Amino acid sequence: MIRSAVVFLLLVFGGFFLGLYVAYDEFDPCRALAVEKARRAALPTDIAEIWTTITTEHRDRLSCTRSLVASWRERIVD
Repeated sequence: MIRSAVVFLLLVFGGFFLGLYVAYDEFDPCRALAVEKARRAALPTDIAEIWTTITTEHRDRLSCTRSLVASWRERIVD
């Protein structure tokens, strides 16, 4: 039972990071968050990506992951 739970968790995390790479060409959640914010910004993507990279680079990965999931959830609801 425990082995099944561990394998399931590994598959979930593997799927998450594979999804990050497919969607954003990045494994780092903070970098993926910067790309996500840049794509949703009113500015041109190239300019917005520079700004969002600067604003997300000081955050920890867990915080970036939470913000990225919240952004996805917001996208689904809208």
